[in-house]
Amino acid sequence: MNLKICVLMLMLGGRLSACEVYRVSECGEIRDSVPDTELHYMPEMKKKPVKYWTCTGVISVGNRNSVNETETMQGLQYHLLCQSLAGLTNRAVEMGKSKVAVWLYDHGEKVSYELSKIALEDMNIREHGVRNGLELACESYGWSDGIEVQLRSLFDGYVLTDVKNNPESGVVASVASHVYNSIIVDVRDKEYFEKVGYTLKYDATRKTTLDAWREFKSQCNNDALVIMPVQTGELREFAIKNNLFVLNLNKRQGDARYGQNAALLDEVLAWLKPNAPVYGWEQGVSEDQFVSRVSKSGHPMIPCDWSYNHSLTALLYAERQQLMPAKVIDPRWIDYGKKRNYVSFFLSDGDNVQWMMQDFASRYYSVPEAGKVKMGYGLPVSTLAMMAPAQLGNLMSLQNPCCSVLEMLGGGYYYVDTYSQNNNRRINLKIVAGRLAAYMRRHNVRLLGVMAMDVKSSAAKEAYQAYVDANDQLEGIIALQYSPYAGGEGDIFWFTNKAGYDIPVITVKYSIWDRTHEREGSPAFIASQLKDNVRDESFSAVCVHAWSSFEEGACGAVAAWQCAERLDERFEVVNMQELIWRLRMSYQPEQTRRYLEQQ
Repeated sequence: MNLKICVLMLMLGGRLSACEVYRVSECGEIRDSVPDTELHYMPEMKKKPVKYWTCTGVISVGNRNSVNETETMQGLQYHLLCQSLAGLTNRAVEMGKSKVAVWLYDHGEKVSYELSKIALEDMNIREHGVRNGLELACESYGWSDGIEVQLRSLFDGYVLTDVKNNPESGVVASVASHVYNSIIVDVRDKEYFEKVGYTLKYDATRKTTLDAWREFKSQCNNDALVIMPVQTGELREFAIKNNLFVLNLNKRQGDARYGQNAALLDEVLAWLKPNAPVYGWEQGVSEDQFVSRVSKSGHPMIPCDWSYNHSLTALLYAERQQLMPAKVIDPRWIDYGKKRNYVSFFLSDGDNVQWMMQDFASRYYSVPEAGKVKMGYGLPVSTLAMMAPAQLGNLMSLQNPCCSVLEMLGGGYYYVDTYSQNNNRRINLKIVAGRLAAYMRRHNVRLLGVMAMDVKSSAAKEAYQAYVDANDQLEGIIALQYSPYAGGEGDIFWFTNKAGYDIPVITVKYSIWDRTHEREGSPAFIASQLKDNVRDESFSAVCVHAWSSFEEGACGAVAAWQCAERLDERFEVVNMQELIWRLRMSYQPEQTRRYLEQQ
């Protein structure tokens, strides 16, 4: 095992060591016995294109989901056209009917997407040209380098929508598009496309999502599902390329008062294969109302509603798994003789794939304050490895060695105490735990963050044991409760792994959040709570709510720093991995020493 020395100068009086030395270990390649069918369970584009067109004028346009635009290259109407164009083209590549794919371009693309495009170049996939959606759908481009690069001949016609007067027509069309191999055209632009020769294949203008289910269920792939609001175009390329069903919970944008497809959602979730991922999100409704349904039915929710191009970011992901291990501390070098009130901060919402693809690194992950408080960061390691392996490699390479990486929240977002309670819970828990363990071991991630509706329940404890049983490299679990996150009150539970060692589950004690609650509040409030509960030795996991801001706009590690600097010499801020090991040595000294002596 290779060892690195990470020396971080931290000057914060007695609250953080003046010179904090972490020995950081990295693992070699880890092979797993989990079969590929279980390990590579997300949709994957397995045929490599030779070229790709870049389609412009969609993603970065602020009105891309507006239904009130009149110009042909504006609004949701154009967005759905381009998403369907890309989805059908990329599906044609997968089916061996074309060698040219489509990439939806965001002007000023984020680093994550640029890296994914570089990955395409590294696979010898070249950009052929840049065109808007109308040009790609309607123009003829002939051949280039022996490859037919025009797209128009790939489509059989168009599916008609009326997104302004019937919001669900766009959802129906997202399914009908792959059934009829036809691009999506709105009534606003119908005349334009008919003039260039497109013919109507399916009229969705008066159809509902329930109609789509009744008509197209048998022609959809039940390996995954997309849930998205009616007035959006995101993820349609991914859904169309993979022949997925698309469902909206609210029948009107962001407003449950006009009705919901709740009963339909339950039926569709029951139809999906066990543990199949559900992509997207819904708006205008409390997340537990739909995540709870997804969780109980035995499926992980993958928050990725504003991300895009996942057919190509995930291209050949099974072959592109990088050995990019997380940096972990060597627990043998911790001074266990000190007794302090140990505090560790970690950031919430690390399951959010779209966030990882946007400003997570620049705004939260790579800020100077992260090292000062040895921030813990949840990452969707297992899901990002399949959805955008280039970005996962980037995030791993950017890890501050003095900060901990946690796998969050178990391979998607679900509640561990309700997961699959409607269907074969014991079997499905074992499957998701095994999948997760394989990815954690592959990337040397030793800590797991999970969420439960009741972190103290017997059902939650059943899940904790499943994760411990599946992963003998797991060092500890951090458990959040769904509102309030600190509902576990810092309680600690122990579960024995197959090697005979006791693994702790530490519940969140406090959360830094811009709302008032007994265990939630501002950095100053949480600091006061910590100081009011001083002992000879204590171990506190503090969750920092990612979307909360405080003094001078402080968020994330900066907010944690504002809390840490209010503590006194009785406290020491450590990274989450060190907190876990200090906890293990304090509660289970004999077996912990025995374990460390064997390393």
